[in-house]
Amino acid sequence: MSLTVEPGPPTPSTPVVAHRDRLAGIVQSVGRRPVDVPRRPWESLLVFAFFSLAYAWFGYWLVVQQHVVGFESLDRLNRALMIWHNDPAKLSALGFDYPPLATLLVSPLTLVPALARSLVIVPLTSAFFAAFTMVVLNTMLRRATVAAPLRVAVLLALGANPLLALYAAGGARHIIWMCFVVAALGALFAWYVTADIRFVMIAGLAYSVAALAGYSSLLWFLVSAVLIGAVLARMGADGTEVEGTTIGFAAPTVYVIALWTVFNLLLLGNPIAWITSASDASTALTESFTFVELARHTGELVLFGAPIAIVVLPALVFAGLARANTFALWLGVLLAVAVLSPGFAVVLGLSDSPMAMRNALPILLLATVGAIWLARSAGAGATLVGALLVVGLLLSVPWTLQAMKSYQHQNLEAVFAAAVSTGQSQEGARTLDGQVVGVVDEQAMAAFIRDNVKRTGSILTDNAQTYAVMLFTGRPDLFFDRVDASDGPWQEAAADPVAHVDYLLLSTSDADLLTKRYPEAARGDDPALTSVYRTERYTLVAVPPGFDPDPAPPVLPEDEEAP
Repeated sequence: MSLTVEPGPPTPSTPVVAHRDRLAGIVQSVGRRPVDVPRRPWESLLVFAFFSLAYAWFGYWLVVQQHVVGFESLDRLNRALMIWHNDPAKLSALGFDYPPLATLLVSPLTLVPALARSLVIVPLTSAFFAAFTMVVLNTMLRRATVAAPLRVAVLLALGANPLLALYAAGGARHIIWMCFVVAALGALFAWYVTADIRFVMIAGLAYSVAALAGYSSLLWFLVSAVLIGAVLARMGADGTEVEGTTIGFAAPTVYVIALWTVFNLLLLGNPIAWITSASDASTALTESFTFVELARHTGELVLFGAPIAIVVLPALVFAGLARANTFALWLGVLLAVAVLSPGFAVVLGLSDSPMAMRNALPILLLATVGAIWLARSAGAGATLVGALLVVGLLLSVPWTLQAMKSYQHQNLEAVFAAAVSTGQSQEGARTLDGQVVGVVDEQAMAAFIRDNVKRTGSILTDNAQTYAVMLFTGRPDLFFDRVDASDGPWQEAAADPVAHVDYLLLSTSDADLLTKRYPEAARGDDPALTSVYRTERYTLVAVPPGFDPDPAPPVLPEDEEAP
């Protein structure tokens, strides 16, 4: 860790002061910029522009042309659209089942309804965050004194990783919170190199955003807080400095989590609803694992999703213990946490898909950060370490792509691999767990509604199941949904639709509350609710004047018995 002011050359009257002694009591640099790599804003801008365009272009091909799109991304985009254009428009459309910033950060992209209803917007919601991640990694590489050609090679090799490409170009929310986690680690990287306390504060702010974009980031936040205290203590800082720096780092994240907990208490009556009701939470896993199976699945997750971690993790531990490289050791701890956390999620029941292949993404990114630090620690050998990193990343591209075709626990990985391998549209294809891929039904229903329905609030629907249709209309104000006036008034309208709406939009989903109430109408078999337009997944029915959902039984003569 360097200092703001380096001592001059020793003279016969100037005693030589050990590095540790110089650090004691003056660990932090305050008020002036210490020795650091020169700022290169144009280089950072170039990296950001290149990867933004690359992932946006690839995402256009993947999402718009190949129809490889996750419905979770469409759900979040519809919520973002309702923030601006619902009737009434309200921030509560964010809901509580997703971390709020995972939706709020992409909401500016839905300001224009014509853009919001296009699939073009989907890759943009992740491409920008993936590009910023590359900017942070490039800055780390510069601080590691890796030469420019090798920096470019590392970024291109990592960017071509099929797992990262899928989530960076497919609109996934996971890349959003990982972007800020990498930014926080980049700031801690800079702090360890320069001793500038401002980087600790930047890391704290980055973690506060990451915490409300993805709750999993809190795990790395806690480890990073311990890291800061441990590094300062080892470098000779006194207790006051350790305490003050750690509190300064943790304060923004603690504040936003406390505020979000209060909101959950006031609005839902449960202060920890953001944990128990989150879309990633589960009180009962869909699959049980023995300890041996858990170890095997963890190994497969690393082997197929982030194989470079197999080399980087022991190298970090060795450098940390054998060479007294404190930061290497703590990066090893962070990487080990990333490897073990899916298994702990199984044990604690915190996720319904803990061993999903997407959980290899944090392992991949943290392994890359660890390899960059190993390059810096190698001194004159930085070029060799950088070259080995490039080779490892390049070899993992075909390896991971092949694994995506058959990996047991996954989302769209197999469909993505099929699209890349065949170049054919995946509309109507099925994932390994049987989910149908594609949005033709949603787009067709949305087009019909957009052309034929004009009155605001005239379509009653369960937006938790028909969000994709709502999004593709670009007109959430046409719908009487559960966000408009809360579930109570919506249930009243569902019980007596003729008094409130002209149409019902029902889906084939078993979770659709409106379909449960009108199952025959959802199948197009209800003689009282005429089907106006149907697709395989959705039915739009007209509510006739005088419609009675619960007609009274006929009055029988006294001498007749009911059958």
